Amino acid sequence: MIQLELTPQIQQWLATDADKRDIVAGAELLLRVTRNRILYNNIIRSPKGKASLLEYHLQKILKRRLVDTTHEEVRAMMVQVDAIAQQRGLQPSGRSEFQKGKRADHDQLPPEVQQLYVDNADIMRRMRDAHAKLRMISELNSSCPDSDRYPLAKAIIDYDRQYRDNWNVYDHYVKGTPMAATEKVVDARTAQKNTAKTLTLLLGKYAKNPSDAAADRIRALYAQLSVPSASLRDKMAAAGLL
Repeated sequence: MIQLELTPQIQQWLATDADKRDIVAGAELLLRVTRNRILYNNIIRSPKGKASLLEYHLQKILKRRLVDTTHEEVRAMMVQVDAIAQQRGLQPSGRSEFQKGKRADHDQLPPEVQQLYVDNADIMRRMRDAHAKLRMISELNSSCPDSDRYPLAKAIIDYDRQYRDNWNVYDHYVKGTPMAATEKVVDARTAQKNTAKTLTLLLGKYAKNPSDAAADRIRALYAQLSVPSASLRDKMAAAGLL
């Protein structure tokens, strides 16, 4: 597995002005990644003369690592996107949650609450459009599919978060109360539920394709849960992530 903690160190070393770089520290980074003691010794014996060689190797390593990290990120994001697509009916033949309709008392709600319903129609349109573009990306029409998928997948996840937040406030708003009060209650209740659901999906994917990037993401999400369920704790332990 990739030692992800080395990536920012390599980035920082390469970002340092050439005349201020610590060649020995750079060579040690290279050694930790490649385990090539011969190359390391050659650089250490002539630090100034081998500085350009060291830079070349670290640039090549960084480029590969960034590609690998993006791949792992996108793979994890696509798990969420697939779940969103299924739940929201983003496929051409699907039916959207938006088609459930308005509240019976919609016309009696404050304008800002009514607007949430209107906004979600636009969010759904944007989500469908992004998903349609995402489905069209392949190695046949893209030189770097993951890089092209990333912004669309992120947009869908962000759109879905706003879509859920809008629906939750709209559905749970109590007439005569401040909208902010409803937002606060809804956010606390739904955030935990949504995080737990995402974790379950990511853990399933992780079991088939474990990686450091996925493990870091899962641990970060798990840390957001104030009271994880026993079943989720068991899954985390079984995956060796606790």
